[in-house]
Amino acid sequence: MKWKLLIACLLQVVLVRAQNITQSFDQKITAAARALTCTDPDEQNPVTLNATLVSMAASDSIAVIVKAHLEPGWHLYAYVPDNMPYIVIKCILNPDANVKAIGSWVKSSPSASAMYPGVYIYEYEAVFIHKLKKVSGTVTGIISTGLYYQTCNLRQCLPPVEQTFELKY
Repeated sequence: MKWKLLIACLLQVVLVRAQNITQSFDQKITAAARALTCTDPDEQNPVTLNATLVSMAASDSIAVIVKAHLEPGWHLYAYVPDNMPYIVIKCILNPDANVKAIGSWVKSSPSASAMYPGVYIYEYEAVFIHKLKKVSGTVTGIISTGLYYQTCNLRQCLPPVEQTFELKY
């Protein structure tokens, strides 16, 4: 009976430690996303992007952060109904064989378009985060990430753009 109690206590300690590591990693990701800067967009280049990696020394976890900064009046499409011609943003993630993607992209909350019912857009800034796990024994590697998007304002839509970053871990 004492062994079962001891095992239960040890298991509880391990679970609490894992939860604390996860919360610390999420806090580190949030801080890195806030701190990540993009160059200032303008009318010639209404969208600027930047990307970074966040890792946790206490675990084999990595997070990719991609941030978009938009010129006022311009937007990216988060959701478009099938009957509309606009191109929805696509997050790009091509990790090397040394890491494995965990879950799916976590994205900023879009807002409803005032012009088109059922359309959701990103304005001013958008952040996209994806967690990954290193394969055991992995020390370094490269992750390709970025966005494929179309940007529009009230007068025009620009051709789609794919911008990627090669991030070393």
